[in-house]
Amino acid sequence: MTTDAAHLDTSKCEPEEFDLHAFFPYQTRVFYKHVSEAVACVYGTEYGMKPYEWRTLAILGAANVYTPAELVEQSSMDKVAVSRAIASLSKRGWILSRSNKNDGRSRLLRSSAKGREVLKKLIPMIRQVEDDLLAGLTEAERLELRRLMGKVVQKS
Repeated sequence: MTTDAAHLDTSKCEPEEFDLHAFFPYQTRVFYKHVSEAVACVYGTEYGMKPYEWRTLAILGAANVYTPAELVEQSSMDKVAVSRAIASLSKRGWILSRSNKNDGRSRLLRSSAKGREVLKKLIPMIRQVEDDLLAGLTEAERLELRRLMGKVVQKS
């Protein structure tokens, strides 16, 4: 198969001006990275946790009980990351698992006493990171930021 170069109009293929740094998805990624790294400094330094472990333990909190599928839903993580987190946190003794009487194929997970102790120590430090990250914003701006973030997510 041959192409006739005379029929190709490359003028329409020229890329338009594009400023990656002004592109919302890029800005969001940079923002996410900055925030995530700030929080990871706390749980990573204090307990050697990975982001998926922290997120799983935080979702389970002091009293929540979830199946692995519910953790996937709650966490915005994929099944592999949640499975890794469950395995690692179980090995550390920070979460407990029992069979799910309503669905024999799944398990119910909750934080253990050791896991709740870790959370009790981490949560104030994590909240301080949040306060530090948002220190340049007024309370009204913080509320507006959260509102706008929620609005973007709802439209997705």
